[in-house]
Amino acid sequence: MKLKTIVRQELKYILHRYILPIVYNKYRKQPLQKGKVIFADSNSDTLPESMRLVYERLSERDDLDIRLCLSDIRKLGIKGKLSFILSFMREYATAEYVFICNYFLPVTSCCKRKGTRVVQLWHSCGLLKKFAYDTPDDISPYYRGDVTKNISMITVSSPAVKTVFENAYRLEGVKRKMVRAVGVSRTDVFFDEKYQEGCRQNLFERYPEFKGKKIVLYAPTFRGTAAAPELVGEQSVISLQQKLGDDWAVIIKPHPHIRDVSSNCDIPTSELFAAADVLISDYSSLIFEYALLKKPFVLYMPDHEDYIKERGFYVSPETFPCEIVKNGDELKESVLRAYGRKPDAAYDEFLKYHMGSCDGHSTDRILKIVK
Repeated sequence: MKLKTIVRQELKYILHRYILPIVYNKYRKQPLQKGKVIFADSNSDTLPESMRLVYERLSERDDLDIRLCLSDIRKLGIKGKLSFILSFMREYATAEYVFICNYFLPVTSCCKRKGTRVVQLWHSCGLLKKFAYDTPDDISPYYRGDVTKNISMITVSSPAVKTVFENAYRLEGVKRKMVRAVGVSRTDVFFDEKYQEGCRQNLFERYPEFKGKKIVLYAPTFRGTAAAPELVGEQSVISLQQKLGDDWAVIIKPHPHIRDVSSNCDIPTSELFAAADVLISDYSSLIFEYALLKKPFVLYMPDHEDYIKERGFYVSPETFPCEIVKNGDELKESVLRAYGRKPDAAYDEFLKYHMGSCDGHSTDRILKIVK
């Protein structure tokens, strides 16, 4: 496995160090196209939620040429992946603005022209599990590039998160200024009561069997890497429906990388928050977005000790305003205790620390800076 990883990283290095710059430099000879905006992502065929509000706002303007470079490259063969990346590089070479929301290495492969700005609308909020260069699960120790090269701005959810981002990405000197605690665009919807009510109505119209019931939403992240994702303890949650009884509905929404656990609802996870009474998660950053609605949540971490050793945390989950369950047999009682629990001072402090810059106006601030 180690040899395979090294070979993969070397091939990736050759592609990004030599081939992609040749393509970029060929097309950058053309004039910069003022008003050309690219939204790029390699994890989804459709526009990610993290980009949606910025995209909608910019789409209202008639002086912009907006282009989408989107693909779930996990579904593609080598030829398809190469075609997608090369197509992006051609567009990138003459773009004025590029928006991404995850690691997107083609952006970092060349010496970007001066007139292009790249904005990283980072998809996650708050602080829990380690990421970036702090863990090999995120960035392989054999990777020889720089995942922040050419980035003009990274948006994060609070000042506390900003400091950790700067260190996790090994930013030094003036580069630390690229991390801006202006909030995360995707969180604005949690302050929009009309939008939230629409999400509730949509769920009950499409799934009338959930209407009138107390709703538990199970939304875990994955362990391991995107290439080899794992999930732990899901059987205890699957059996929770029977234990809670007919007054409850358990909605299961595994991370998109997890293929072995099927969902019983095809509505995006964040759109289910409005109807959920209790959230069960683990190490997912979704808990911070959900917390903006000031609802109770439970952390189900049957592999808690192992996770600390293998990946580790920035902030101990024991400090969070919730119960931590390590034994699946205790999950039912924890959910019942959480149901109806009101936010207190500890909950408010938790929100301020992790989400202090998210107030419903993050998209406004981001676009004002980007201009």
